[in-house]
Amino acid sequence: MKSQEEVENFDLLTGLPMRNTGQKMIAQLMQEHNGCLIFMDMDNLKKINDIYGHKAGDRALKALGALLSEHIGNSVGCRFGGDEFLLFVPDAGKNEISELMETLFSRFDSEKKKDFEIRVASISAGLCMCTKGDSFDECSSKADKALYYVKQNGKHNFFFYQQMDNTVFPVSSVAKDLSLVAKALRNSGNYSGALNLNYREFSKIYEYINQLGERHKYHCFLVMVTMETAPDSMMYIENIEQALEYMEEAIRHKIRRIDVCTRYSAMQYLIILFESDESQIPKVMDRIFIQYYKLYDKRDFIPKYEYLPVNEHSEETNPQNTSDHLNQDIHPV
Repeated sequence: MKSQEEVENFDLLTGLPMRNTGQKMIAQLMQEHNGCLIFMDMDNLKKINDIYGHKAGDRALKALGALLSEHIGNSVGCRFGGDEFLLFVPDAGKNEISELMETLFSRFDSEKKKDFEIRVASISAGLCMCTKGDSFDECSSKADKALYYVKQNGKHNFFFYQQMDNTVFPVSSVAKDLSLVAKALRNSGNYSGALNLNYREFSKIYEYINQLGERHKYHCFLVMVTMETAPDSMMYIENIEQALEYMEEAIRHKIRRIDVCTRYSAMQYLIILFESDESQIPKVMDRIFIQYYKLYDKRDFIPKYEYLPVNEHSEETNPQNTSDHLNQDIHPV
């Protein structure tokens, strides 16, 4: 990077031009060459961010950016948005473009296998063959429609807008369209383990559950897990990070998929147990703490918990704390 202006024009994560710069370069190239405009989207990035954190999502984006930089040759590509990329390949026919896409898909599938946390990532792409002088806005809209078609039909594929003229679409109805939307929502939001949100998202879910519980009398509980330092223990940053990582993993995999968790503070987590029998809470926390001690074999951080009913708490209600006996009974495995 030679200047601050150049730095601002490039995405430091992927190494590709930013949207405004890339769009201008592509529009100019389209005025001088035939070619193909490709609208590319990374599937399941939100799932990766929710489960493994944004660092994992960044690695997935970086891997795709590196592949695009390696294979675009005399093409122009840019990071269009959060998980979207735009690419223009000049002077190439449909067969050549298809081979390029198959290579990109294959290479990306190989790269993601090297990193367990990004293995669910995949690529969807909509393509529009362009003639010299075509409007960028018109062609990008067509590529976007082709991408939407891919997204609604299983993802992890590419599709030419020009194929739409020859594609026989089933007779649509409101019910059919809604069914496709529902399927896409389920696939897009699918995750393994508990739903791990940031605090702001967690607070919205908490308020929603609170209102839902008041109306339908559901029993939900808010649990706070606190990592306390054991007496006479030295606090090393490496141990803190490792203990917190293992506790988060234990929480995520030992509570149900309908439950929700978040990081509340440096040493605390919050969990919403949805429609749970209060007598089962000690058993749930038992499972979490046992899993934690299986992963973390030191005794410098001792997890404890307390809980309140989401819908029935008042100023007179005291948090229930049953973690002391757990910490006496559970030993590192």
